[in-house]
Amino acid sequence: MGIDRLSSGAWRVRVQVEGRRVAATFVTKREAEEWEVLTRAKAITTGLPGRMTVAEYASRWIEGYRNSPANTRRFHQVNLDHWILPHLGPRPAAEVTPTDITTLLNRVTDAVSASRADRVYRTLSVLFRSAEADDVITRTPTRAKRHRPRRQKTPHAVLERPAARAVLLQMRGWQRDTGLLQLSLGARFGEIAGLTPHDVDLRSGTITIRRRVSRGTVRATKNHRQRTLELPRSAVATCERLIRESCDAPPLPDLGDREHAATEFDRRWLIQTSTGRSACLTSFNRALHAACEAAGTPDLSSHGLRHTYVSWMIDEGHSADKIAFWIGDTPQTVRAVYAHMLEASSAPAAAAIDAALGDLA
Repeated sequence: MGIDRLSSGAWRVRVQVEGRRVAATFVTKREAEEWEVLTRAKAITTGLPGRMTVAEYASRWIEGYRNSPANTRRFHQVNLDHWILPHLGPRPAAEVTPTDITTLLNRVTDAVSASRADRVYRTLSVLFRSAEADDVITRTPTRAKRHRPRRQKTPHAVLERPAARAVLLQMRGWQRDTGLLQLSLGARFGEIAGLTPHDVDLRSGTITIRRRVSRGTVRATKNHRQRTLELPRSAVATCERLIRESCDAPPLPDLGDREHAATEFDRRWLIQTSTGRSACLTSFNRALHAACEAAGTPDLSSHGLRHTYVSWMIDEGHSADKIAFWIGDTPQTVRAVYAHMLEASSAPAAAAIDAALGDLA
């Protein structure tokens, strides 16, 4: 026990309290010495982090969401009640290991799905990061291993251009408008749902994606950046009609990085339901599945329309960097997720070679 310097140059401090070892690593020796004093003091005053169970800390942590949107609090509460607390609740928070996290997520995947396990992981990650910041634990167990479940096991189905047109013709109302804009912009469903009439500039023929609607809340885009895209001519008429139907709805205030309940801004959206609410993902996917069945095309979800857009752009020979900006992602993600499309589309390269060398034969 004590303080020693590692080969990396960092300082490691180890303390034994009540027969249990507690260790942490710091950049400077002074930080290590201060942590050692603090840890020993907490042990004397019965405040040693290891004595608080996951259930005890979770009850304090969830109260921090009292003023958050109801859907956010309910999301975490369901994951706690159904999965986390039954398996980890009685355990001291400081004793939960990365293997415990992996075991729990495997159980959720086997019992329900990888998608549900991914949601449980999100709550676990936020919970233990907060516990680390509150000095309840010295290191979050969700950071030591790559726990996040991989939900996409096979490539998404994509539609050819005639098939996509046939699917849109089978849809009606706001569902068709949403599908058209998704295929026109390659944006996420939440980004389409978060558009307002003030995000469309018909004079310049552009549309700006500033926010997204997700699980009943309005928040920043996934990468916290806005992007302005050229509006395809096929979507101009639809946007003109939607702006006319909005009846000069006031613009949304600057939301910053805060989350707000989407219902606060009813009847301000570019695409809205009959009740004035933003587009609903469940209802849209249901209509999309029915349209695919009626048109005799491969079945796909809203995210499949995004993949369809990317496949079309790859067929046109656009680079991963351009596509990444258009869809609001990184070039690395485009190359990783859509690698099978990039590898399969060498036609633009062949056409360029033919144009350069075709007359040599």
